[in-house]
Amino acid sequence: MSNYVTELQRLEIELLQLQLEEDQRTLARSSLSDFIPYLRGDKYQQQWFHLLIADKMQKVYEREIKKLMLFVPPQHGKSEISTRSFPAWVMGKNPETQLVVCSYSADLASSFNRDIQVRMDSEKYLALFPGTRLNASNLVTTARGGSIRNSAVFGIVGHEGLVRTVGVGGGITGKPVDVGIIDDPIKGRQEAQSLTTRDYVWNWYVNDFETRLHNNSVQVLIMTRWHQDDPAGRALERDGYWSEDNPFGWHVITFPALRTGDINNFDPRPIGAALWPEKHSQAKIEKVQKDNPITFNSLYQQDPKPSPDALVYPNWSTCPEFPKFLNRTVYALDFGFTNDPTALIKVGQERNRLYLDELLYKTGLNTKVLAQTLRQLRVYPSDIIVADSSEPRTISDLRQEGFTVVQAIKGPGSVNAGIDTMRSYELFVTERSRNLQTELRSYEWIMAGNVATNIPIDAFNHGLDASRYGARFLKQGGGGGIEQS
Repeated sequence: MSNYVTELQRLEIELLQLQLEEDQRTLARSSLSDFIPYLRGDKYQQQWFHLLIADKMQKVYEREIKKLMLFVPPQHGKSEISTRSFPAWVMGKNPETQLVVCSYSADLASSFNRDIQVRMDSEKYLALFPGTRLNASNLVTTARGGSIRNSAVFGIVGHEGLVRTVGVGGGITGKPVDVGIIDDPIKGRQEAQSLTTRDYVWNWYVNDFETRLHNNSVQVLIMTRWHQDDPAGRALERDGYWSEDNPFGWHVITFPALRTGDINNFDPRPIGAALWPEKHSQAKIEKVQKDNPITFNSLYQQDPKPSPDALVYPNWSTCPEFPKFLNRTVYALDFGFTNDPTALIKVGQERNRLYLDELLYKTGLNTKVLAQTLRQLRVYPSDIIVADSSEPRTISDLRQEGFTVVQAIKGPGSVNAGIDTMRSYELFVTERSRNLQTELRSYEWIMAGNVATNIPIDAFNHGLDASRYGARFLKQGGGGGIEQS
């Protein structure tokens, strides 16, 4: 009898174990945050922020998020989730997917390729997704009907799905991209400091990567914020942050190594606390902060701040509101082109002080909507608007709408003359002028080594361009150098 009971208990335990295993598999199939620890086992130490990243990546797969940026300090496990395990999970869920992984070099991209394949070859993975299988051996081509498999591309046996990996600058040819992942498109600080490199990466992103996307495509950008004019900075300037009013904007998730005072609903740490103290201690990160603040801000906090020597406007202050009784004020307008914002700045001058107040900073405005917006902002026909002269048709249309618009004359030296005018004043910006403050923190001279040139980088300057139009108008007495006909 006792042997019978023992055997029955053994069978019950085995059944429970089988049921537990199947329950774990069911969760792993449906949830990325369960898939990774199931597949990786003791090799994976899941933290609270890993769960949040996995949740956002799952929302990307489910098309609840179309464009996602992830900014996380180094060696905190972001690539394990987003670039190694997520592609494997996606191909298990839908082996027809066309997925591309990109990085700053073909070698790094190929290493991601190999890591994805290792996960998909494991026994645990094949038990989860028996319908997603790689070719048993490497095939450079599919000449004999097999699914291609090498360090740059591999397919799924019996399906149309492909995973391709490519370095920045490499062509993304062939089929459209359903899921695009870019993990570290710029290698490091030295490359990020080069305007030529930033332009090269951005042009590749716009002309190669984005042209492979379609209406149902999703994309994820993971990178270290070495420079505010990096691909992430340019994409955010062009597209903005996601909101109900801006469905084509980016969802942005940032985890600074030391918690900052920003208000968010996903970071439970007290201010100043380390993100993963068991792996990167508070003392270690604070030492980096003390020894190399620029590296700390960019690499660990994902908040790149240029050297004061590089900033065009290193000295400015905020004020609670625009002074109410200034005799010398003017409205200044910089028109947006395609995806660039239209910026309207109220500019006021009192002795050696210049005051700036951001009234409008928005994309997608045609002349009719702009005119309506100006009226809503209580810009009256008697008010002078100094506008970008490169849009004479828009200026003419605004005049037809009853506004007094004068053209800021452009020409050789006009940009630097406007900058010099702005810098000759003590500069104050209203607290509500968020975009203008961001531009002031980001607007830089082109650097030759560690020395600033006299040439500003033509980025992060829509509100500042408008501001210098207004500043020069006031400096020249409200008429000198301005074409009013």
